Amino acid sequence: MAMRRRAFGWMGLVLLAVTSAQAQPARIEAWTWPGYDRLPLALDTTETPRPPDPWLGRDKALHAGGSFLLTLSAQYVLTDKAGASNGEALPFAIGSALTLGLAKEVMDSQRPLHPHFSTRDLVADAVGVLLAVGVVLL
Repeated sequence: MAMRRRAFGWMGLVLLAVTSAQAQPARIEAWTWPGYDRLPLALDTTETPRPPDPWLGRDKALHAGGSFLLTLSAQYVLTDKAGASNGEALPFAIGSALTLGLAKEVMDSQRPLHPHFSTRDLVADAVGVLLAVGVVLL
């Protein structure tokens, strides 16, 4: 019996909210977010300008840092865990980091919304790898 009252109470609140929203459309407009009067991004066919791709910025720092860490971690695993020498492990560590960076850019170029292949991102990846090589060779 208490469950039935609770269900009718919730339905009454929903019904009240729907009827009051229909009676006062100004309240509904106050609760909408700006820009939601357009279609969702997946259905939006309007052409938007591509954001600039600067040489310096957060994105390039993330690329360089990620490649740096990937190279160092591959080098560590191969030398300390797999028993390879620095000379044997370094080419594989460099190749794996650069391959992952290239694969990421190829995937970015295949996106359905705003596809973009950035050679500047690849340069940032190479800078990160070179910094890691410098650390390994110290």
